[in-house]
Amino acid sequence: MRLFPLVIALPLAACNFATVETNTVTPEATATASALQPGLRPVRIGEGGPGFPACQSRATVTNVEPGATTLTLRESPFAEADSVVGLGPGIGMYVCTRTLDQRWLGVVVPPLSQPDADCGVRGRIERARGYDGPCTSGWVIANGVRLSGS
Repeated sequence: MRLFPLVIALPLAACNFATVETNTVTPEATATASALQPGLRPVRIGEGGPGFPACQSRATVTNVEPGATTLTLRESPFAEADSVVGLGPGIGMYVCTRTLDQRWLGVVVPPLSQPDADCGVRGRIERARGYDGPCTSGWVIANGVRLSGS
């Protein structure tokens, strides 16, 4: 019975009760944080597994951004991400992935001269991976397009 106080004292002795320093935000840190840009996030294809096409549906641009004539294709699923290209109304694309909140779609866009080009995404692939094919890829805001079958 005399071990009881010792069993409680040992874990408490292992705790470090040192004072914690508080972090201060310097003007330099604030300037650096505001200058950060989202990086490139490749569009993933093959997320449905090997039994399905690499990109399972298609979409067409229906809504352009306010004050613009095109829908912006971006490098990553963020409004602050760099623009890849502007897509006009009626441009078709393959939808390959989406963000968890469903706000952004990862797409592959065939060339305007070949709107039905395969782009390497109609067939099946063994496992999911980033798109590295011949067509332009990126992210569009979901409410800018109308989804259709494959």
